[in-house]
Amino acid sequence: MAELDPTDAIEFDRSVIGVDYDVGSHTVTEEQVIGFARAIGETNSLYLDKETAKKGPYGVLIAPPAYYTSIRLQPGPDPEVKFGTTSFNASQHCEFYEPMRVGDTVNAKEQIAQVFAKTGRTGTLVFTVRRTTYSNQHGRTVMTVESSNVRRDMGQ
Repeated sequence: MAELDPTDAIEFDRSVIGVDYDVGSHTVTEEQVIGFARAIGETNSLYLDKETAKKGPYGVLIAPPAYYTSIRLQPGPDPEVKFGTTSFNASQHCEFYEPMRVGDTVNAKEQIAQVFAKTGRTGTLVFTVRRTTYSNQHGRTVMTVESSNVRRDMGQ
């Protein structure tokens, strides 16, 4: 007899899985990059000193990798998972391909990569995995962020 997949019993909007949604764009400015770098205690001159950066490998100031956290985006797709009484962040994984440069216009697309359930020692957990892709005005991907959220029933 085949083992039952716990995801089959979870109610959610399966039509949003794998569909890219535009969630906004952002123009990277010198003021924002320097302000962000200072706020996080960064000392790399490629993020802080316009003249040094001009002579560096990118020719302009670049944003620290964590800069993406300061970009305000529109809400992405919602699979409307009908399960559990609480939710929390389970993980986040980033891949950086090239830096965001001052003057870049960065566009973000988000998709629900997957929704799946697992049964563990504390009961059923339902994971929603979101993938956000940031691309520059040249169409090149600068980074991807994959984040997981978990829903569970605290009554279990």
